[in-house]
Amino acid sequence: MYDIVIKDGFLIDGSGKPGQRGDIGILGDRIEEIGECPVNQGKKVIWARGKVVAPGFIDIHSHSDFTILAHPGAESKVYQGVTTELVGQCGISGAPMMGEFRARKKDGLSDLGISVNWSTLNEYLYRLEEVQPIVNVATLVGQGNLRGAVIGYINRRPLKDEIKQMKKLLLQSLEMGAFGLSTGLIYPPGVYSSTQELIELVKMVAQTEGIYATHIRNEGNELVESVKEAIYIAEQTGVSLQISHLKTWGRRNWKKLSSIFQIIDDSRKKGLNVHADRYPYTASSTDLDVLLPSWAWEGGKEEELRRLADPDSQKRMAEEILSQNPEADFWDKIMISTVKNNKNRLLEGKTLAEISIQRKCTPWEVLFQILKEEELKVSANFFFMSEENLSQILSKDYVLIGTDSAARSVSGILRKGKPHPRGFGTYPRILCRWTGSGKLFSPETAIYKMTGLPAKKIGLNGRGLIQKGYFADLVIFDPSTIKDQADFDNPFQYPTGIEYVIINGIEVISNGKLTGKRPGRVLRKRA
Repeated sequence: MYDIVIKDGFLIDGSGKPGQRGDIGILGDRIEEIGECPVNQGKKVIWARGKVVAPGFIDIHSHSDFTILAHPGAESKVYQGVTTELVGQCGISGAPMMGEFRARKKDGLSDLGISVNWSTLNEYLYRLEEVQPIVNVATLVGQGNLRGAVIGYINRRPLKDEIKQMKKLLLQSLEMGAFGLSTGLIYPPGVYSSTQELIELVKMVAQTEGIYATHIRNEGNELVESVKEAIYIAEQTGVSLQISHLKTWGRRNWKKLSSIFQIIDDSRKKGLNVHADRYPYTASSTDLDVLLPSWAWEGGKEEELRRLADPDSQKRMAEEILSQNPEADFWDKIMISTVKNNKNRLLEGKTLAEISIQRKCTPWEVLFQILKEEELKVSANFFFMSEENLSQILSKDYVLIGTDSAARSVSGILRKGKPHPRGFGTYPRILCRWTGSGKLFSPETAIYKMTGLPAKKIGLNGRGLIQKGYFADLVIFDPSTIKDQADFDNPFQYPTGIEYVIINGIEVISNGKLTGKRPGRVLRKRA
């Protein structure tokens, strides 16, 4: 007797092979049978005729490290079919939480009602287990955590003893179950790291067969050089490389994509294990102060705010920003998404160009004003990418699908501002707009990029495929109605067409509605 029988669905197993009609029998947390399962053998029967049954989607690039502690329901992810998230991206992870990194993070996490009572990765993972997340969670180690803990936010090379301390913290975290290392080389303190410093750390990741996921040093004017640096690190260490949210930022850089493809293709021909991830939108999203030159961040929050208030520093920052971004419509493409203070709530959804007209000053003066008023706690959406480039990137067989988003909800503490809609719509958007006859992907290819391929890349044993003995992480959707609903004006909208989501053999969405169950698990990499 099975706990659940899924009857007469179109099974796309996550391997890339053609789908076929069949049944699935689930016993406990595992897939017990694939093929034909009699109705009378199921304690519950889910009729799936006309529906696609796929492995649960694996978000290979998630930022839910802290939002899932604040709200473990993670509705924005599970409603779009995500059953597993890989957090710890872009150089920032839940742990280790030590030194100056801890001090800075505690300030930001208070907004989510989170008290930081952990230090090591083990302690962070136990904290995750205590809140009982709805989805499975795996993590990388953020290089920003390591540098911030040992050196702080100073722009200098580490001493030999400091390198040893960072390597010790990294090794401890890897032994505690981290799946690899991430860098965010446009953010402090990662931006201050040399290539050689990174190689020293990545060597340890390669030895444990983990992955190195990198938000490269520059995605615009120095894109080619930044991709080459990532490839060089992989060559020197033999690590499995994941280039985060591969993109060409700014019209003048769109033409560089063919060069990037050539570099990656050449590296793969040499035998390097190189992949990338991407979300299906042409706008990016991050902190607004990413527009500032890197010297403006040095020393941490207080020093950055001091520079923003200093006329000479303002003049220098404005000159550098304008020289790097001379386009007339530059400021029209930067939209405020989230602010901290209620007095600025009306700025959400407006561009810096629009706000500059309202305030009767230049857009760069508006930039400095908002950052000061919000004490840097302001994020924005940046509309600087090409639809044609997006299609070309997604079509590459080494590109996986990820949201690049934290989990959110339509209500409660995680409903704030006007965040990027990718947090609600990534996977349905791929399946609706990019998948099917005459479109970019076959259903089998699209689902492979969301399931089997990321599981293989990360090293998630027993997940990512519909296969006997594998964990029963499954999604059932209607290919005729699946569609993303979220947009930049109203991002807090769940998609349509996802009818069932099963995680570790437990229904978390049934007939399109949450069941209230939270059977997710904290996943640890084992050597």
